[in-house]
Amino acid sequence: MSRWSEHLLALLDERATMVETECGSIQLAREGDGAKVMPIHGSPGGFDQGLVWAKHLKDAGCELIAPSRPGYLRTPLDSGRSPTLQADLFAAMLDVLCIDKVTVLGISSGGPSAVHFAARHPDRTNALLLDAAVLLPIAPATNKLERALFESSTGIWLWCQVAKRWPKSTAALVVDTLSTGLDKDQKREAVDWITSDPIRLHDIVVLSTSLAPRTAREPGQRNDELNEIELAPLPFAEITAPTLITQGTNDVFPLIDHATNAADKIPGAELMLLKEGHHGLPWCPHNSAVTQRQLELSLA
Repeated sequence: MSRWSEHLLALLDERATMVETECGSIQLAREGDGAKVMPIHGSPGGFDQGLVWAKHLKDAGCELIAPSRPGYLRTPLDSGRSPTLQADLFAAMLDVLCIDKVTVLGISSGGPSAVHFAARHPDRTNALLLDAAVLLPIAPATNKLERALFESSTGIWLWCQVAKRWPKSTAALVVDTLSTGLDKDQKREAVDWITSDPIRLHDIVVLSTSLAPRTAREPGQRNDELNEIELAPLPFAEITAPTLITQGTNDVFPLIDHATNAADKIPGAELMLLKEGHHGLPWCPHNSAVTQRQLELSLA
């Protein structure tokens, strides 16, 4: 298993680069060409999760600048333990890259640092997109079976083997794991929508592998949990950039209140609640209006 982890890390290293900033070291990857979008990945994750989550924006003519947040993959935890420090790290990264302005996409646990970036660096923020974002205090999942599967090296290795060999079964597992309150027909529709397109099916497998290797992502996840349990109020009122908040109505995580609270407090924010949407928003059947609006804001 250690050899598998080393091989996986080597493959990830080939896709990314390390840069030194005044705030610390950070790993990043760039894909595409056009308007700049900075996807801030969730937990656990890394630059690879940001790239696959925002792939629809790259395919529509944007360039993705995807960092690994501190504690994930090659970015040291000491480069920024708090959402505020992470936001400043991203700004310092853009300085090194000579990029003036980006659209920021905060994904799940990437939400707090995305909000802080938009508030602290308004001149660098073209728009703020928040996807299934953590925006209020939240406790870690308590399901013992899921924690045993997704928070152990063996469990993650097993998950990746299943994803590689049985992608259609993986799509079903993803929908089941990331949703709540969907009946059998609704789950079947969600799975069928993913598996009907070879590209979507491939991307859901890539999303699954963004959990591995566990040892290279666990420090960041543990740090996120510490931050999120007692998350300080986010500076919503200080955001001046156009903001779109998207949340699935059947997300397994209790984030509806996070989305509606932020929409009430961010001046002019748009809120899109995705019918039957689970936590993996880009892989939900009814997301076309969301992706179109995200693209409009990114290209504005």
